[in-house]
Amino acid sequence: MKQFNDYPYRQAHLDFHTSPDIPGIGTRFSKENFQRALKMGNVDSITVFAKCHHGLCYYPTDVGTMHPQLSFDLMGTMVDAAHEIGVKAPIYITAGWSDIDAVQHSEWIAVDHDGNPMARGGYEFGMPAETPKPYTSWQILCLNDNGYARHIYALTEEICRRYPVVDGLFYDITVVGGPCYCAECRKGMAQLGLDPDNRADGQRYFVLKRQTFMQKCNEILQHYHPNATIFFNSGGANMKLPEYHALQSHFEMEDLPTAWGGYDKLPLRAKFFKATGKHIVGMTGKFHLDWGEFGGFKTKEALRYEIATMALYGAASSVGDHMHPDGEMELQTYETIGYAYHYLEKIAPYCYGGETMAEVGLWLSPDSEANEGVSNILLENQIDYDLAKPENLQRFSVVIVPERVILAETALAALKTYLKDGGKLLLLGDGLVKDEVFQLELGLTYLGGPEFDCDYLLPADASNAPIKAPVLCYFPGHRVCVQKGEVLADLITPYFSRTYGHFCGHKNTPYNKNSERMPAIVKNGNVVYMSHNLPKNYFKKGSVYHKRWFMQALNAVFTPKLQITGLGSQGRCTMIHQPSEQRYCINMTYASPVRRGEAEIIEDILPVYNIGVQLKMEKKVTAVRLPLTNETLAFSLAGETLRFTIPILNCHTTVTVEYK
Repeated sequence: MKQFNDYPYRQAHLDFHTSPDIPGIGTRFSKENFQRALKMGNVDSITVFAKCHHGLCYYPTDVGTMHPQLSFDLMGTMVDAAHEIGVKAPIYITAGWSDIDAVQHSEWIAVDHDGNPMARGGYEFGMPAETPKPYTSWQILCLNDNGYARHIYALTEEICRRYPVVDGLFYDITVVGGPCYCAECRKGMAQLGLDPDNRADGQRYFVLKRQTFMQKCNEILQHYHPNATIFFNSGGANMKLPEYHALQSHFEMEDLPTAWGGYDKLPLRAKFFKATGKHIVGMTGKFHLDWGEFGGFKTKEALRYEIATMALYGAASSVGDHMHPDGEMELQTYETIGYAYHYLEKIAPYCYGGETMAEVGLWLSPDSEANEGVSNILLENQIDYDLAKPENLQRFSVVIVPERVILAETALAALKTYLKDGGKLLLLGDGLVKDEVFQLELGLTYLGGPEFDCDYLLPADASNAPIKAPVLCYFPGHRVCVQKGEVLADLITPYFSRTYGHFCGHKNTPYNKNSERMPAIVKNGNVVYMSHNLPKNYFKKGSVYHKRWFMQALNAVFTPKLQITGLGSQGRCTMIHQPSEQRYCINMTYASPVRRGEAEIIEDILPVYNIGVQLKMEKKVTAVRLPLTNETLAFSLAGETLRFTIPILNCHTTVTVEYK
């Protein structure tokens, strides 16, 4: 298997979705300007464009439609120019959106079950030409092995045959929309014994044909360029679509934090895809907001933070750009990218190529908001985690199982063995509840789901509670009865759910002090059960008391080996082990994204001082260093407990703990 160093890790992704109505395409392109930009950006790979969303090609083509305002092989010239200075140049091909093909071949447009043409982003068919067009609005083309799919296969083969070196292919918009019910798709379903009027059969056909599309593209590429990479964006790196994961050579995780998901979306995805053993890339943009935003710029400090965060979680980096129609590279963009990538080059030896030291295992739930909530709480407490699976449980000090997790027999047996061997468990809501019964013997009886639209959490002992008063839980808890265990917090119900017949004031009904209390948090040996899905409450509503209650429950069974103080909730921390170097590498970042208009942005990155680190070490420590500045830190070692202080962190820092 290829190692991390075998792949580029400082990438740029160059879009060029350019209207046929704009003249002078590529007239200001020059090899010198292009190469200067790549050198300024310190990039080792740049994805260049063969076919854009307008459906136009940027090289001489017998298969597609070359941009009518372009007079030379722009793509080929860019590939050669990149290769000349040692930069890889994978090639971009749009798939699901292609405006000119939709116009010229209306039969290629996907249609829904009712026969209506499919589109996204507010696109409306039949509008007058001068009607304002919404952003990111395109017609969706059918890729289910029809005429359009065959067109993409032919285009792929043309590129592979025309160019002697193809580093890779990047297909965009590959799993967009839903099942198509065009005449050809209905015929194809019938041939496979599927019923076009059965929605489940329609979805099965959609998945099958997307897999077929990806496989055929793979076969064409590998026939001509067996060492090239291939990735199918808009679906290929979706955690919920594992049926497509085997068809990618690597994963590019599109996470523009200013556009969707925010700054904490990446870590969970990085951990998920890193577990596949394939190379992973975090993808952001140079834009203030989103793709294709001419004149929108992210600050260099924000980009440096994003790049360092990707490295923190073991991901290479890709920064999106969009070239001006005249072909001149915007050097301001590459100055900003270079600022981040020169830093990434320095920290790469301490971020990549190590074994994670995460102590907490998260068993993924079908509820993505529950997963994100757990992830966010752990990140904000500088607790690294990894994804728990039956085969890796023994790695973890504690395993968290959120709501809606039901285990198959093999996985359940592995969890039972883990607990028998001394492992710890934090269980939430109806996690491990099957047919209204807990799958594990917990000293609890499951009584059912919530009875009210909200409820309240109150400590059984207020002396050590995050808050003494009842705390509103927007997502109410499940009902259990305790046979064995210590009740750490109670669930208090409201007088009634808010309805038109029974309501109180503007919002939720108050708690009923006289109602019978039920257990909300119970500790039984090495297991803690929480009736509420507090991480989802936190993810959706943001109350720090939900976070603190969750941490109180986790700390009842877990004491981390690595403890950080003074970094605050916006600090992030991971630790890897590099045995060949006889060292542990601790990486930290700190920035405070703020809401400005519609975006979450980073403007000011202020230094953080005197960060305390406590680490349980079983090896003999010889030195604690700040390798980026070649400084040595004083440390103390009492038994197996190592302590030291990091004097300053400005955006990111790396500490190495060396041993013999």
